Amino acid sequence: MKYLPTTTTATATATAAAAVLFAVFSAAATAQTCAPVEVRNVRPTQGTLMVVAYTSEAEFNKKPAAAMQLKTTAETLSFSVCLPAVATHVALMMFQDINDNGKMDSNILGIPSEPWGSSGKPSNFGPPNWAAASVALPADGKPIVVMLSK
Repeated sequence: MKYLPTTTTATATATAAAAVLFAVFSAAATAQTCAPVEVRNVRPTQGTLMVVAYTSEAEFNKKPAAAMQLKTTAETLSFSVCLPAVATHVALMMFQDINDNGKMDSNILGIPSEPWGSSGKPSNFGPPNWAAASVALPADGKPIVVMLSK
């Protein structure tokens, strides 16, 4: 018959302390801040709203800090986007995937044929860049408002 080694009280206490420290540092590493978002001009019950959020110019259009897909239940959608706690700015980009094919459709000239939008002040010509799309994370609880194209 095999015997399991016994754990001394000191070893159990050290193991418990290590687990607590790991949990504290893990929580600090994954701390987040959430910002309210309001999206207007949504076509209700048509497809899915695809949303990505970037928190730096270096990662813009490369590696989103957050991504989500939302059902389009109303003309105005409200939700929160949660980002790393160190983030001070965010650039939101989104489109309503009317036909649920997982991509933004465009016409022969490359102009989007599905509703799209971004935070900040996007240009009507060409895709948004970090300077135009980034906004400061609101400290007052007011939502970041994005208007989808018609």
